[in-house]
Amino acid sequence: MLTADLLFKAKVVNLIISKDTEKALDLLSQHYRVAKPNLKVGMPKRHSRKLACYAAKKRMIHVSGREALYNPRVILHEFYHHLRNCSDAQRGIEKYAEKFADNYLQAYVHTHNYVSKT
Repeated sequence: MLTADLLFKAKVVNLIISKDTEKALDLLSQHYRVAKPNLKVGMPKRHSRKLACYAAKKRMIHVSGREALYNPRVILHEFYHHLRNCSDAQRGIEKYAEKFADNYLQAYVHTHNYVSKT
């Protein structure tokens, strides 16, 4: 059975894959009631070897290139860091950011499989 939560998560992943990352960030920000993070192609100098990073002071998700803009694992991972920063919680450790992204990706796969069977 598809729940509203599964459908929301699948929609977010689909938007990112469909190259509408800004809309996905709008939905995520509204859902979690936080300000939308800024998004920039290009990495800060000290992070130039990474695929992406979150700069808390600027509330900005940096991605290394355009292909990372449409990678749901990357965008959701960095959004998790933004979410933790906005909630004044301790900085999110990487394994929790990965779990957050995995949860969305699993919802997308589950929803896709469910629709394919019907």
